[in-house]
Amino acid sequence: MKFIQTFTLTLLCACLVYLGFIYFSQTDQVKKTASPGEVGKKNDTALSADETSSTKKKNSSHKSLKGSKKAMDVILYNQMDDPQLYNGCEVTSLAMLLHYSGYKQVTKNRLANEIERVPLNYENGLKGDPHEGFVGDMENGPGLGVYHEPIYQLAKKYAGRQAVDLTGKSVKKAIYQPLEKGYPVWVITTSTFQETDNMETWNTPNGKIDVSFNMHSVVITGYDDEHIYLNNPYGQKNQQVDRDQFEASWKQMGSQAIIIQA
Repeated sequence: MKFIQTFTLTLLCACLVYLGFIYFSQTDQVKKTASPGEVGKKNDTALSADETSSTKKKNSSHKSLKGSKKAMDVILYNQMDDPQLYNGCEVTSLAMLLHYSGYKQVTKNRLANEIERVPLNYENGLKGDPHEGFVGDMENGPGLGVYHEPIYQLAKKYAGRQAVDLTGKSVKKAIYQPLEKGYPVWVITTSTFQETDNMETWNTPNGKIDVSFNMHSVVITGYDDEHIYLNNPYGQKNQQVDRDQFEASWKQMGSQAIIIQA
């Protein structure tokens, strides 16, 4: 009888140990199974945080291109005022820029007399290169215009190192950052301040170049989220134009921009 009791007690203990082992094994397995889920939640949280950070950075960058700068009080010169410069928008705009920077004695006609000039048409059939000088007859026409290089050289004659050619820079660096610092910007755009279909490719002494008789030059004085404000040498001060359309026209005409730093 004593043997049977001992055997029964031993068997009972073994069963209890076995059941305990199974219980703790299953509990541990549940924990291990749940663990990847927890990791997944942490990863999802981290990814969400990264996406949020990325979105914030993107929005911040986008916002930095928005903002606004109140139109500056830049003197307005009209290219058609006597003595008129029928095609002289580039030097007229430069005269505005120089006046704002303290060079008040410089007139549009003085600059017209000093700018480099090239023929509209050469005898050999080639066309003038606006990168070299004003193409054609500025005062009465026919004429095309002049690009940033001769204008920059003329600006340096008066402002020296204060004149800065920002041509080829991004719209942010060439236009909006200077405006935020209080510098009006000389630019080449189109007469409609939007992209033009009237583009031509000319053969010049220096190779092929793209030009348009719709080219125009103005001084940008300010901007906001939707608009650019500019002094138009056709006779309008702080004219409001569509910002997106203006940027497109500016890029089409070669992203040309010049400022005069204080």
